[in-house]
Amino acid sequence: MKLSARMIKAGWNIVPERDGSYTVHASKARKCIFSPATGRWSVPLARLEQALASDMEEIAAHTLSPMITASKLTALDHTRQSSQSLRLLCSEGRVKGRTVLHLGAGREHVARRDLLAAGAREVADYDPNFYPDKQVLEQTYDVVIASYVLNILPPEERHEVYRDIERCLKSGGRAYLTVQGVWPVENKYQIIGRHADGYLIKTGHNTTFRKGYDPKVFLEEIRGVLGGEPEVIRMFYSNTLAAWTKTEVGG
Repeated sequence: MKLSARMIKAGWNIVPERDGSYTVHASKARKCIFSPATGRWSVPLARLEQALASDMEEIAAHTLSPMITASKLTALDHTRQSSQSLRLLCSEGRVKGRTVLHLGAGREHVARRDLLAAGAREVADYDPNFYPDKQVLEQTYDVVIASYVLNILPPEERHEVYRDIERCLKSGGRAYLTVQGVWPVENKYQIIGRHADGYLIKTGHNTTFRKGYDPKVFLEEIRGVLGGEPEVIRMFYSNTLAAWTKTEVGG
């Protein structure tokens, strides 16, 4: 596929579709489709080349990481139902009557629908690639949900997400955080090698980051960054759904 080698170098995510076409998810919420049958792109090729050249310049200047971009672009892509942890939060009434920030929403298209159906008063989506409007991060919410976000980011970027969580939660608000366990990370992926506190793995055409969490280690990390007393809400096999409450001002 034309330009694919440079796209991979830039961390862009190339997804083969059932009809033989390819969907390319690029940085900054850009998306395009390539049809091998016609040899055509869904956007002008000049615009695509310009975006790619811009990303490659940022990579050369070390202001953009292709590995981080690729990791963020491998977010959940559920077309029929939300993630198991989000469905649990809805079924247990944890979002009813509350304002919700879905942080790192990725391509989990039906999550907003499910949250509203479960009684959420308001739902805001934020994802640097798919819902990049940072204005939603300037508000505060009763609930912040981040499903399988923290485990795809190395420590520096992960701590930035923790800070977003802390800043966007109202006093007394709850964050629900889901991460992959150690077993699926170490046994279900093609591991290239160690990186920071996790692994570089092969996902499709890209090299991305994964960290597997033991639940005790996850709670220790949350406590170390945010303070308070996080708790495990539910285990999904080896994956952990934890909750953290932002302490009331003066509490």
